[in-house]
Amino acid sequence: MSGRGLNDSNAKWDPMRLSHIKPSFTSQEQVLAARQDLWHKFIVYEAAHNDSEMVMDAVISACRPEPMLPVSYKIEDGRHGTFIAKCSIGVIESLVRQGLQICLPNKRILKLDIILGFISMNDLQVNPHKLITDVLMTRWDPLKKILNLENFKDDPGLGEMYCPLSIPSVFLFVLRCAKMRISGVQNSKFENTRLPVRELNLRNNKLSGMMLHEKSMNYSLTKLDLSYNKIDNVEFLRYFSEFKITELWLDGNPLCSQYISAEQYIQAVQQIFTYVQKLDGVIIDIEQKHAMPVTQPCYLIDNSRLGLVRQFVKHYFTLFDQKDRDVLNGLYDMNACFSTTIGHIANPRHRQLTKIMPINRNLMKLVDYSRGHKYLLQGPHQILTTLRRLPPTYHDLKTFSIDLLHQGDNHLVIAIQGDFFYRESPISLKFSRTFILVEKDDNEYRIVNDQYHIQSGNSSMMDTNEAKLSLNNIAPFEPTCLSDNEKGDLEKFLCNVSSMNLRYSRKFLEKHNWDLRAAIVDFKKAYTVNDVPPEAFKYVF
Repeated sequence: MSGRGLNDSNAKWDPMRLSHIKPSFTSQEQVLAARQDLWHKFIVYEAAHNDSEMVMDAVISACRPEPMLPVSYKIEDGRHGTFIAKCSIGVIESLVRQGLQICLPNKRILKLDIILGFISMNDLQVNPHKLITDVLMTRWDPLKKILNLENFKDDPGLGEMYCPLSIPSVFLFVLRCAKMRISGVQNSKFENTRLPVRELNLRNNKLSGMMLHEKSMNYSLTKLDLSYNKIDNVEFLRYFSEFKITELWLDGNPLCSQYISAEQYIQAVQQIFTYVQKLDGVIIDIEQKHAMPVTQPCYLIDNSRLGLVRQFVKHYFTLFDQKDRDVLNGLYDMNACFSTTIGHIANPRHRQLTKIMPINRNLMKLVDYSRGHKYLLQGPHQILTTLRRLPPTYHDLKTFSIDLLHQGDNHLVIAIQGDFFYRESPISLKFSRTFILVEKDDNEYRIVNDQYHIQSGNSSMMDTNEAKLSLNNIAPFEPTCLSDNEKGDLEKFLCNVSSMNLRYSRKFLEKHNWDLRAAIVDFKKAYTVNDVPPEAFKYVF
């Protein structure tokens, strides 16, 4: 294969392969690797059974201090991971010196090959620098001087490019892009220029610390959000010690659980951030004149059930926001109770939507108190029938506050508050939900009580087209492996709605890989054309 598309005859090339079998780097290969108009292909052997981000992180880390931004990672032949990247010759040299192999966090060694000059820029017109700078400008508020880098690698504007801020070389490259676009500096002036940022948001970036050798922020930086990362030692944040940061968020990091008391936590943070006045949203009374209890947005007792609580919250609300809430089937116990109360609703459109919910047990609004018992729903069938009638919703998980009110050996009581939207309205509402979960067979937890409250609050409006589109984007959900009890519940549900016996209900479910919706649709089609045998409706002893 010869490279084409460039007028200069000297620009033609033949791709060359660097192999892990005999890692070497000839002068001819070095010339090709130094070309900035070519993309190289990286092949990571036996990577299919490893997390894609873990593999790419290991490759990028092996290239330090040079940055690398993988594009279009995929699995080929069901075994090997591949991606393409434009990178400096220093990256290739570093990988060759390491024998073209990388080490994963689990100590597993993966080998890789590199095809130099795999494709030209003319054939693949992706500009990583432009992608990053364009995304940065959507996250930069020039009036308030706020730079929002929250969950940066998952920004849709990056397309198929992987850009993790958790790796220092990539983070530094992103900050340099910001300097060029926001401050308007050239490459040669990077080290002498700082970003005019007052507030920096670095939430949810899997950061373990701040290990940058280049100062990138102006001394005007006063607000810093590092919550929900992987920081386990406050000493790893000394990079920020020279700034007069007055508001700091660290909640959701492993370091928060390392202190016996809130006072110890505050003292440790103040060793680095000497000017901090507000920590995790709580004002610190430096002089201790008016001692106030320290609060946290989430209270999870000793964190021993943290994984279970997180899994339940994400799973439940992902299902609740689906088009068809039948997917919630199996989460409610056979004797579960459900009740809804509706408080003050200020928005007229919201009032119209809530009128179609004749289940309000709010005693302050009930005229006939005898209806209070009627609106206490019992059993999965009543609950799911009601939930299916509610308007489609979108819950903003980033606004959630979660309290574990009580925990026992086989039960939990979880209270959740946050914002949600009706999908047809970009104005938020407040909700409060209290769940009682009880462990059943197969270590599965079921909901035995669900109290749901809705009201207006300090309503926020989605003010960008991209944000409004999220109301129409339904989070993908694919059913995981089901326990025998869950399969039994699906069989009973299909049996009730179709009048088929359990044996034939199971056949329809197995045919569609236990997808209840698909099984019901298939049954309706078969029943319409009289393709369901009579024995399917006979009771089997």
